[in-house]
Amino acid sequence: MLARNGFDARILLIDEQRDSHFSEDVPTESLVPEFRILPDDLFVIPEPWDVYVRQLSKHPIRRYVFCQNHFYIFHGLQHTRSYAEAGIDTVFCCSEVISDYLTGVMGLDRAPVIHNAINHALFKPMEKRRQIAVMPRKMKVEARFIEGTFRQRYPELANVPWVEISNKPETEVARILGESAVFLALGRIEGFGLPPIEAMASGCIVVGFTGDGGRSFATPDNGHWCEPEDWVGCADRLAEALGEIDTDAGRLRIASAHATASEYTLERMERELVAFWQAEVDR
Repeated sequence: MLARNGFDARILLIDEQRDSHFSEDVPTESLVPEFRILPDDLFVIPEPWDVYVRQLSKHPIRRYVFCQNHFYIFHGLQHTRSYAEAGIDTVFCCSEVISDYLTGVMGLDRAPVIHNAINHALFKPMEKRRQIAVMPRKMKVEARFIEGTFRQRYPELANVPWVEISNKPETEVARILGESAVFLALGRIEGFGLPPIEAMASGCIVVGFTGDGGRSFATPDNGHWCEPEDWVGCADRLAEALGEIDTDAGRLRIASAHATASEYTLERMERELVAFWQAEVDR
């Protein structure tokens, strides 16, 4: 996004390996011994990477942290108590929840938000099946408990399929969400949490947990949101969601969820990203 908007922006590879989600036309550099750091360079470091926070502190350059999860902040500040002490110029982030933590707890004057985005051409409703899609990766024990409780309390719904989404390509994730009537959101220690937004865009009724970061978008109208650790209540909300299928209440909830998801576009992300970096380059 930055490169195509005229910025001399590059990804700095620390192990000379390109991630599979980078397109081939993304400019890269490798952090090899002969790599030169120039005085007018602006470096962005992920929030948990303490070793690079310390390594780059030796150079007279402007250093930034891009925080995608406030729960990992102190992994990146293992040898210092604050971003100012670490020599970080600015911390920007991807959600209002993170921004509030950075200003309210970490004492930053500002923490600009560049909102996340999803591919709306990929995540969209398809012909629905009466099934529950679930990503159990962050709550494997809880996922099994919720499913077992659901089947025990609602034997009349015991035959409703649970479709697990694990280690699948994005196109397959989009297909499952597009076909599923209900999505069980098992967010935990999230800075934002994209899966519920992808599910909302795919026309699912969302049930589950915000993981904290999801407070940036969760409302009573766009999902059945549960209190942390209310696993039994979550099973009950799943039954409610299945009962809402093809009802006015369900259609209203899906419409509200779709309106929420429609805010998270690549176009908005690009506008915010370009505006942020143009202001930083100009100052």
